[in-house]
Amino acid sequence: MADFKTISDDLTKSLDLKYLPVGATLYKHQDPLPANIPFTEDNLKSYCQALALAGKGRTLLLKKEQMGCKLGTSVLGFEEEAEDYLDSGAFEKYEVGLFVSEEASAETILKSTYLPKGQTKAALIAPITSFQEMPQVVIFSANSEQVMWLLYAVNFEKGGPINLLQSGGALGGCADITAWPMLNGQPNVTFLGLGCRLKSALDACHLMMGIPGDMLAMVHAHILDMSKPIAMLKNAQPKT
Repeated sequence: MADFKTISDDLTKSLDLKYLPVGATLYKHQDPLPANIPFTEDNLKSYCQALALAGKGRTLLLKKEQMGCKLGTSVLGFEEEAEDYLDSGAFEKYEVGLFVSEEASAETILKSTYLPKGQTKAALIAPITSFQEMPQVVIFSANSEQVMWLLYAVNFEKGGPINLLQSGGALGGCADITAWPMLNGQPNVTFLGLGCRLKSALDACHLMMGIPGDMLAMVHAHILDMSKPIAMLKNAQPKT
């Protein structure tokens, strides 16, 4: 089993992360839930808020009703039927001002990445140190420089371009960095979106990056491999 504490400590220290590396695992109806972790009593604003809280040390086992954001629960497979809601151009139906029309809003929402409908019953979102088994996805809340190093770590062996699919800012935390890595086995970065940022309360400099859980050991090893260039950049920066 992976030494999650060592991995978390090394990544946090090497990259000066403000938020701990977070794992996310979704449980289907037939899956046993993790032992000795009760459902969280809080009702949260969104899945994105859960990621931010977990990055500060919270362990959150959540049902659909506790996750606040209908778009997020639709993306993550909690909802049996969500088409009517998703088809409506949810943002501009309420004149949010992110898109010129309901049609543009609906186009963004409908062409995002979704897990199969109605198959998810619960989500465990917690620091990776809370997991006994490898989480399905590992998520970093990080500034642009820290994301740069994480992307270098992903690309350390093969090089070449990295394709980072974007939802258009509508479903950043749920679709871009959770559903996409789960379904495609690829890392991704999101600049988040208005709702994600309002609900998560991340500062303006932070992004989120998700990697499939089976990439965690590789990313950890390559961050350590890059200690020289990481130190080079730290030493070149002005002291505050």
